[in-house]
Amino acid sequence: MRELTVGPFGMRGRVDHGLDLRRVIDLVSAFGTWLEGAPVVVARDTRPSSPMIACAAISALSSAGCEVLDAGICPTATAQSEGRRRGAAGVLSITASHNDASWNGIKFFGDAGRMLVRAEGSEILDLWHQGEFIKARHDRLGAIRLLDDVIENYIERIVASVDWQVIARARLRIVIDAGNGAGAMVVPQLCHQLGVDLIPISCEPSGVFPRLPDPTSRSLAQAAAIMRPVSAHVGFGFSSDCERVSVITDSGEALGNRTTLPLVVDTIEKRRDEDVRVVASVCCDSRVDKICDRKGFSLIRGGVGIQTIVQRMLADDAIVGGSATGGVAFASETCFGFDGVVAMTKLIYHLAQTRATAQDLADALPRVYARRAKVACSVSGAYSAVARIRASADGRVTDLDGVRVELSDGAWYHVRVSQTEPVIRITCEANSVEAADELLERLKAKVAGAIHGA
Repeated sequence: MRELTVGPFGMRGRVDHGLDLRRVIDLVSAFGTWLEGAPVVVARDTRPSSPMIACAAISALSSAGCEVLDAGICPTATAQSEGRRRGAAGVLSITASHNDASWNGIKFFGDAGRMLVRAEGSEILDLWHQGEFIKARHDRLGAIRLLDDVIENYIERIVASVDWQVIARARLRIVIDAGNGAGAMVVPQLCHQLGVDLIPISCEPSGVFPRLPDPTSRSLAQAAAIMRPVSAHVGFGFSSDCERVSVITDSGEALGNRTTLPLVVDTIEKRRDEDVRVVASVCCDSRVDKICDRKGFSLIRGGVGIQTIVQRMLADDAIVGGSATGGVAFASETCFGFDGVVAMTKLIYHLAQTRATAQDLADALPRVYARRAKVACSVSGAYSAVARIRASADGRVTDLDGVRVELSDGAWYHVRVSQTEPVIRITCEANSVEAADELLERLKAKVAGAIHGA
């Protein structure tokens, strides 16, 4: 089975097993045509296939008459920030984020690095299907410029967003596992400017991933194991493009990416009479609900994925939003997309201000019993399977990026088709460990049956 997903915001697939250069060139040509030859920032992560795809993408954009501003290796949010600084008409990031090194992809962003809305992405897809692209004359081809100050500009903006002297006085020691991804280009320099003592793990932009790029509890086990021996105050792990981040406590507990948004929300202080609004994806667990209730915040549920979260933040004037994957977006000048580096900096600043430990923050979170799983399913049958799950739902149903079902005993589950892999994803929560495990097993069997038409 060839593995490739093409959507309104880009594409992702296995290299030479679905994701090939002809498809890359055609889709990027559609993007360049949609931009009508205006300037574009192009960035990439460290995957072995990223230089190859970057060459194809840059050539396609130049052929469409776009001036290409090549940012090189940097996190996706860094490229968005540079797009905003330069007033570029678009941003293109080459990455497969949390997928393993055999995958790669392309993410499209609009003017000044903002998220595309679905209608804009649909226009790009229409151009791709039509196959009629702008082809500039030989004397109108887009120039290609290498940018040499992208990282410095990004770090300068992050440092300016906090009181770095407060952080420096706290004398924090921090373990960071960048997974040899794009974060390796940013993290050492940022930590130096914040005045923290960095213990780096896999902070070389080599593209040789020593662990899965998804910063889960399991993938960060090595980093967690050294927290006590090196007397670190906190640790962080990133996906290959730094959209996802997760936290490791000083006692060596890797909290996993589902905990990142609850941690960030719990550090926000509400001013008197301020209406603090938070957006959380539909499959985030109830820790976010409980924290918002305790702090008097307004919680808004959104779909899954950065585009839907950011668009809901804009519509509801929320100050922060995020998903269950470790992606967090902030309504700030630094960026308006999932930015793990900014999330890390804000958590470091909170620790420095309060002199709390990372374990203190983790212990203060409400206890929940949530489970996740995925069931392999071809794209051709996935949506029909989810429709069958909905038809047989045994509770109150919400149609939001799949189907969420709330059960009478307070438990809930969410089933949706993945937009990045040929799987159906399951998330559930119950009132005890045993009940959560039992519910997950029941759902896996139910999804498997739905896939086969039962």
